[in-house]
Amino acid sequence: MHLPPLDVAVYPVATMSRGSYSSRPIRPSSIASSTSSSSSASSRSCTASPDFPSIQKVIRSVFRSSSIKVLQAERLQGQLHQVYLSKLADGSLLVLKCPPAYNVRLLRHEKYFLETERTTLETLHEYTQLPVPQVIKFDGQGGALGSPYLMMSCIPGRKLSEMAASLTTSERSNIDRTLGSHVKALTALSATQFGMTHRVFAKKGCNTWREAFLSLLEAILRDAEDMLVTVPYDSIRYYIGKSSHFLDEVTQPRLVAMDACDPQDVLINEQTKQVTGLVGFSNVIWGDPLMSGGIADGSDAFFEGLGECPARVGSVKARILMYTAYRATVRIVAHHYRPHQGIDELDARRALSYALNDLAQM
Repeated sequence: MHLPPLDVAVYPVATMSRGSYSSRPIRPSSIASSTSSSSSASSRSCTASPDFPSIQKVIRSVFRSSSIKVLQAERLQGQLHQVYLSKLADGSLLVLKCPPAYNVRLLRHEKYFLETERTTLETLHEYTQLPVPQVIKFDGQGGALGSPYLMMSCIPGRKLSEMAASLTTSERSNIDRTLGSHVKALTALSATQFGMTHRVFAKKGCNTWREAFLSLLEAILRDAEDMLVTVPYDSIRYYIGKSSHFLDEVTQPRLVAMDACDPQDVLINEQTKQVTGLVGFSNVIWGDPLMSGGIADGSDAFFEGLGECPARVGSVKARILMYTAYRATVRIVAHHYRPHQGIDELDARRALSYALNDLAQM
């Protein structure tokens, strides 16, 4: 399916109104929501968490009703966003996503994440039947909050990361098979240009995948240089550059959800052990489907759902190795920007070394 590029507005920098935040937990164990890593094109940070009156004011403004009552608002654990789950008097639940806290430093590719998630979710609702949150409101200036925010519906389910240890082999295979079919639906969507979503939808993307991918790679290397992170810069540039001609085999830009299949972003029904939803669509680009989350380490059941298992030889192998090196570099650099995020830097460095060594032998 082919999608025409859409125009995406760029909003001015704004800050969130100050206020205290406190509440008791809302969610029953069967409710989860979108808490993936993300940010905003229009604001690097919030000055403070929104207070309860601000959240209620925003919700009343969105639904244009002063009679709507917010019973509780809970701050959810997220890697980068400030994410809140609000419970209304009628029992419905809403997710409010705001930019990171003021002291969180962003990588170059993270600065448009909030806007990317909004655009991606709207696209998925229009062109697919995937179980993803519905965008209720995106405000680039923040209104009562004073900072950009994204309001979404809440999907029931528990994170796969919380349930993985208790799943049987059969249950996990069924989940993987479903995830494979979901990734197939995601990568079926195409656009007219390659690159980051905010650029593609603003008709400022790249004409080739090689140009788009090398730009992504150079951006994360510059992030590393900014923080004096020790990585093999010359080797990364040389061996990926040496194999970059393989990227020219990708001629159709496809939707690539980098965090698809991340256990933190997959919601599961506790009783049926079936996938109830996918969240975390802030890290999305248009490029090679082989770069999609789930492809590099997918199980047999996953590839059954996907409909094919790419043979890891020649061009396919080289591209997967380049994407592995890129992902590993992002993890290493992100660890130095946000050392308390729980990233395993040693594992990332091992993955980078193995990928570069294999590329050197091609």
